[in-house]
Amino acid sequence: MLTGFLRTVILFFVTTIVLRLMGKRQLAELQPYEVVITLMISDLATQPMGDVELPLLGGVVAIVTLLLMHSLLSALAFWSIPLRRIICGRPSVLVRNGRICEDELSRLCFDLSDLMEGIRSQGLIGLQETGSVILETNGALSVFPASDRRPVTRGEQGLPKVYDGIPLTLILDGKVQKRTLAISGKDERWLMQMLERAGAAQARDVLVALLDTQGVLLIQEKGKAGGVNRVQAMQPDEVRW
Repeated sequence: MLTGFLRTVILFFVTTIVLRLMGKRQLAELQPYEVVITLMISDLATQPMGDVELPLLGGVVAIVTLLLMHSLLSALAFWSIPLRRIICGRPSVLVRNGRICEDELSRLCFDLSDLMEGIRSQGLIGLQETGSVILETNGALSVFPASDRRPVTRGEQGLPKVYDGIPLTLILDGKVQKRTLAISGKDERWLMQMLERAGAAQARDVLVALLDTQGVLLIQEKGKAGGVNRVQAMQPDEVRW
């Protein structure tokens, strides 16, 4: 029993490390060869766990070999467009200018019900609001609304462009995030002053504090009675991250 427990723990960590080395895409949408490799890795990991007679090293070597194959195929797909098309395939246009491409749906055996479901999942009511739909090589549907159904942009309104950046998490579950605080160019003393302005006594009382690229600090306190406050902590032109 102890042997089976130890083998399971070892294979769990080996599989986790291998999938982590294969990149974040392994945890999201996969290319066809990545699906095959992931399934093979899961099968190779379960065999030595269920049968203690099988050598553990053999399973580990096979998993590492699949990791090397994934790295090789990823490199080939990155450096060569023709090989990328062979390995990953090509995107397929299912709807063009609001009209369903029947031939493409037939070639792919893609059901109309699945197409409508994919359109609705992107927040569009149906085909009448759809401009284009593309089936990506990883199986995901990219849905683009028709031009008369798209939200009005700042450029179309003649408004000046604003800085597009990623908000910084300065406090998470009561703990100051020193790395992101340093990125903001501020220190803990400044952060405590902002908390005081928002009515939060200490960082440990804060569930989350987010600083956006317009200099607005959103602070939510812990507990059901905890309030949500916003303070203008910085001027937009001070933002540098």
